[in-house]
Amino acid sequence: MRNIILIVTDTFRYDNLGDLCSEMPVRTPCLDSFAAERATSVEGFYAGSFPTIPHRTDIATGRLGWPFYGWQPIDLSSRNHIAALLGAEGYATQLICDCPHLFRARFQFAFDAAFQHRGQEGDKALLHLNDPILTVMPPEKTRLRPSFRGHPLADLHRWHNRYQRLESETFPARTGETAVRWLEENYKARPFFLWVDFFDPHEPWDPPEYLVHRYDPDYDGTPMIHPNYGRADVYTEAELRNLRAHYAAEAELVDRWIGRILQKIDDLELWEDTVVVITSDHGISIGEHNRTGKSNISDEDDRYWPIYPEIGHVPFLVA
Repeated sequence: MRNIILIVTDTFRYDNLGDLCSEMPVRTPCLDSFAAERATSVEGFYAGSFPTIPHRTDIATGRLGWPFYGWQPIDLSSRNHIAALLGAEGYATQLICDCPHLFRARFQFAFDAAFQHRGQEGDKALLHLNDPILTVMPPEKTRLRPSFRGHPLADLHRWHNRYQRLESETFPARTGETAVRWLEENYKARPFFLWVDFFDPHEPWDPPEYLVHRYDPDYDGTPMIHPNYGRADVYTEAELRNLRAHYAAEAELVDRWIGRILQKIDDLELWEDTVVVITSDHGISIGEHNRTGKSNISDEDDRYWPIYPEIGHVPFLVA
C-alpha cells in the first residue's frame, strides 16, 4: 500500500502559480517546479463546498456536502472520515495543522495523532493582557467581526502572536518544519497517511515586512494586512496594492515551506511508494469586481457576492 501525503492550504488562488496573475505575480518556484517536473496538475479544479470546514469535510468524506449541510463538526456530516477508513486498513495516520477550525470541528478524533499550532485568525491560547492591544489598521479598512475587547482580527493577530518579524516564527515555517520533523521520525512506518494543513495564505497576512517590501517597495503607509470583506474602493490605489503585496508574500511563504516538505520526501526516497496531493479550499478577491475578501460581511456593502473564479478556481496537484 502506498503512503499518502495530503497538503491543504487555505485561500491559495489558482493564479498564484506560474505567474498567471498579471496584477502582481506571486513567487511560487517550489510548486511551479513540482507541477512541471513531477505532478499532474488538474487545471479545471473548483471548490465544491465553501468555505473552510465544508470544503475539508468534502475532502475527508469523499462526498459533496453543500447544500445538504454547511459548517458543522465532521461527525455530524458523515460517518466517513479518510483517516478512520485508512486506519482500519493498517495506515498510521497523522494530522498536522495551524488551521484553527479543524479541532473545533472534531477532525482530529479519527487520526492516530493530531497536532495544532495555535494562534491563527483570533485563536487565543494564552492571554498576555499586560501588553496593550495596538491598533494595526484603520477600522474602516479591515474586517471588524469577530473582535476581542473592541479590537478586530488584524490587531489581535499581531498582539497574540507578538508580531513575528522572523520567517522562522511564521505559521508556514512552524507547520512546515513540524511536517518535516514528522517525516524524519516516521518515514519507516509504512504505510502512513499524513494530512498537513496550512491555514495560510488566509488573512491576516502578516509575513515579515521585508518580504512584503519586495512586492511593494515604494509603499510607506499603514501595512494593509487584512481585507474588509467588502468594497475595494474604500482603499486608495496604493493601499490596495499593499494589501495584495501582503497576500503575495504570505503565499510565497506557503510555497517555500511546502517546498521544504517536498524536499524531505526526496531526501527520504519516498516518491516510489507515496502519493502526494496538494490543493486549496478557495481563493480570494483582492480588488477584482470592486471586492476584497471571499464573501460579504461588511455593513457598508449590500451587494450579492457570487463565487468568482479567483475564489472558486483552486490548484490541485497529484504526484
